[in-house]
Amino acid sequence: MEKLNELPDYYILKRILAGLIDYVLYFSLLYVSCVLFGEKLPEGGYTGNYLLFSIFGLWISIMVVTETLFQSTIGNFVVGLKAVHKTGEKMNFWQPLLRHCFDLIDMWPLGLVGILTIKFTKDSQRLGDIIAETIVVERNKN
Repeated sequence: MEKLNELPDYYILKRILAGLIDYVLYFSLLYVSCVLFGEKLPEGGYTGNYLLFSIFGLWISIMVVTETLFQSTIGNFVVGLKAVHKTGEKMNFWQPLLRHCFDLIDMWPLGLVGILTIKFTKDSQRLGDIIAETIVVERNKN
């Protein structure tokens, strides 16, 4: 496997783009589910019993299930990245779940926490990766 400290300069940009793709997809599908299945409120917005399921169900599907099955979220796949255990092995279900539980922290403010941890950690990990003991590598490597 490629040494992480020898990653190309555009690696962080790929990680940012992958995250943007994933969350644009997530919020787009969440909006569509609100419009299709929700009840429009007079003052704007939507309500419905489905909303909690939509928020977590879509998030689990887009972030955790795809990464468990394919080692990549859709965004990571598009930009040619994959997430693996630090040993290089495929992740179990809990590792993607744990790493994505820290997305909000990694993306705050404007992704600064994630960018700084990727830039300054030995294995180019964001906070979620450090806690889940995962790394993100080029898809065509191992």
